[in-house]
Amino acid sequence: MPAPLAVTALRRHLPASRLAPFLAEAGGDPDLSLALYQWNIQVGGAIQEVLGIVEVAVRHAIDEQLRVWNPTRGVEYHSKIRYTADWTTMPAAPLAGVLAEPLTQARRYAAKAAAKRNSNPHHLRCNQPITHDDIVSQLSFGVWCKMLPSDPKKQGLQQLWKHALGAAFPRVGPDAASANVTPEQLVYSRLDRLHNLRNRVAHMEPLLHSNIPARLTDAMAVLGYISPETRDWCGGMSRVTEVNNTRPARK
Repeated sequence: MPAPLAVTALRRHLPASRLAPFLAEAGGDPDLSLALYQWNIQVGGAIQEVLGIVEVAVRHAIDEQLRVWNPTRGVEYHSKIRYTADWTTMPAAPLAGVLAEPLTQARRYAAKAAAKRNSNPHHLRCNQPITHDDIVSQLSFGVWCKMLPSDPKKQGLQQLWKHALGAAFPRVGPDAASANVTPEQLVYSRLDRLHNLRNRVAHMEPLLHSNIPARLTDAMAVLGYISPETRDWCGGMSRVTEVNNTRPARK
């Protein structure tokens, strides 16, 4: 913990509104509030390490299935152009509606990234064209959640799950049966909770009342639905439980 004078200086340069939740949690103790704020930063960093692995694994698993599914959709009604494995260029329904705005934004971000690397002659991909992978990597965590059917009434997304995305999570069945929910509902609910947590972490919001052990369970479960090996690797390197257990408390 910083010396008393340092605590006073830090509090002067950190917004009162930012520290207010931590001060309330600390019962008005300024030293404890700053310690809680420091813990919040540290546990957020540990969570982000895990969420980064989850996001990449989910993205890759879904992308693999969409590359197989998109060409099976035949030809686009108006243009008569055949759908290909590059679903980011011309996604079939229902992806076309779900991804219209996200893909436009992803292409824009991919173009900016390409311009930046093209300005560096030493970059390994200097002057290389924008690829499917470039665009996929620019799609946000929330987009992958939107592809999953959150409601049985969303028939298009239900069909997408049945014919494509269910295969991205091949080991979800036993958990879903135990929880008495459909596999798609279980994957969606876990990913939705992780997406909400990711947003809190990214914006440095208080995690004081977040159920961090439960969210770690969500993360490990989702990885396990895709690949037990990836789950075990991530679990072995995760610092979340260790850092969470260092949370300061009132004496």
